[in-house]
Amino acid sequence: VRERLATEEGKRKYSQRKIDVEPVFGQIKHNRQFHRFSLRGLSKNTVEWGLICAAHNLIKWTLKLNQRSKEPQIRR
Repeated sequence: VRERLATEEGKRKYSQRKIDVEPVFGQIKHNRQFHRFSLRGLSKNTVEWGLICAAHNLIKWTLKLNQRSKEPQIRR
């Protein structure tokens, strides 16, 4: 892994992670107030994480739809 990260492409991809992936974890922890799993076991945690991510994505989707509906409509 270190060898791959040492290449130019590896450095570029790793630096992109800060933009693409890490903010989502911060938003889920801070905005959704998720700090620890309620259940025990990998399979149960996987399901719980999936539900958290689905809820996060649905909230983002709803907010995006609401923004679009408030934009002025251009009539031609």
